[in-house]
Amino acid sequence: MGGHGGVGTFTATFTFACCLVAFCVVRGNDTTKPDKTTTGVEQSLSYSRQKEQQRQQMKGLASISLGQVKGLASMSDGQVKGLASMSDGPFISEEESDSVPDGPYFLKNPATLVTVRAGQAASLTCIVKQLGNRQVSWIRGRDLHVLSSGQVTFSSDSRISVSHVKDSWTLTIRYTQPRDAGSYSCQVNTQPLIASWYNLTVVEARANILGKETMYVQFGSTVTLECVIKEELVIPGLVLWYQDDRLVDRDSRRVKVVTQVANVTTSTLTVTTAAQQDSGNYSCWPSSGRPDSVLVHVIQGEPPAAMQHGNSAAWVSTLLLVPATLTSLLFLLT
Repeated sequence: MGGHGGVGTFTATFTFACCLVAFCVVRGNDTTKPDKTTTGVEQSLSYSRQKEQQRQQMKGLASISLGQVKGLASMSDGQVKGLASMSDGPFISEEESDSVPDGPYFLKNPATLVTVRAGQAASLTCIVKQLGNRQVSWIRGRDLHVLSSGQVTFSSDSRISVSHVKDSWTLTIRYTQPRDAGSYSCQVNTQPLIASWYNLTVVEARANILGKETMYVQFGSTVTLECVIKEELVIPGLVLWYQDDRLVDRDSRRVKVVTQVANVTTSTLTVTTAAQQDSGNYSCWPSSGRPDSVLVHVIQGEPPAAMQHGNSAAWVSTLLLVPATLTSLLFLLT
């Protein structure tokens, strides 16, 4: 019992200390006193700008999650202060050996703009020379979330990992998603803190079924749906077709799927001798991409006038009202 109480007391004390450090960082940067040499208008504008900066800093620090607090615990005061103001670089190429600084510096890396297809792994590599006893951390730009400090990660996302080989520190994000796109910072807790910025672009494949969003086909005719994907797929040629929530049965004698890979990927679904059970919502799903869908109605005889004029929404709404109307009539009769 005493051991658990000690841990709880330490956690509470540590959390309070981190909040106190964050408060001191903002207060330490408080330079809102008006300069006697400026005019009243200039003083007012300067004061407003500085107070707004303080407000934004406090807003960011107040939203730090428990994982970020743990990350801050392993960082120096200089690194904590650096979250608000970071200096970029220094960057030295291998040929510039004569201009090497005394402390840590970044080796120039041309791969700061990284583009991957959705579903692929993205790797951002930061090369730090003369690190000494300093720490390397990875920060996500959009929310200043501390992803790692050293080789320890502070993220509940199991897709994120950090590896270290000699002077290289690599942040890896597996199975990338569009939300992973954005800026990332490799930081070293020097005084002042130095950083190298990276930008990750995640390209998502998007399906496009040619034609109208709603199709009406005659009973016994052939249904042909053509899906085009302009972006390169993670697994080339892997395109799946669904009818409502069911995977289309390619082994059916009436169903055929042909996918061709060239400059673009084209997948064609053909259903012969269309029957009533072939009606439904058909979706084309590219691997690790965004699907497109079309609603197919198999009908007998001439379509209603609403359908001929493309007013499918009104026709579908009318059909949806039929069961409700019948139910109301039965209720009145009973």
